Amino acid sequence: MKYSATSQRQLILSMAILFLAVSIPIWHIPSVKWVSLTVIVFCILNAFLTYQVALNKHTIRYTIQLFGLTIYSKEIVPSNIKKIIFKRIGWKSKLAAIKVHKGIPIRVAYFKPDDVYEDLIVFCEENAVPYHKTKDYTIIEKMG
Repeated sequence: MKYSATSQRQLILSMAILFLAVSIPIWHIPSVKWVSLTVIVFCILNAFLTYQVALNKHTIRYTIQLFGLTIYSKEIVPSNIKKIIFKRIGWKSKLAAIKVHKGIPIRVAYFKPDDVYEDLIVFCEENAVPYHKTKDYTIIEKMG
């Protein structure tokens, strides 16, 4: 099943506009101008990132897209996973951190639909992947 998440566009674009408004008065300094433009472009690009996780029977595919173009994709097999840690982030949100033997850990948070975490637990049980739920995560599970 495919799950997707987007960055918080409104927040990121608001920060870019605020940064632009604050930095324009001091653009007569060349280094400030180039750093400001770089930060603003980075914020705008970051606002249009889309993250996808596809769970199959024996693989997890993690993809990052910018304007629909894939810029990063990784397919993870159960033998490459050290463990998956389920945590709480924020007040009522869940996070699954997929620790792999080689490479960067993958964070699965704010994905829609919300049953991605239950499907990851089923994936772990079917493929004998070790997983751990923190105390806070189990409290959120009980809350509903």
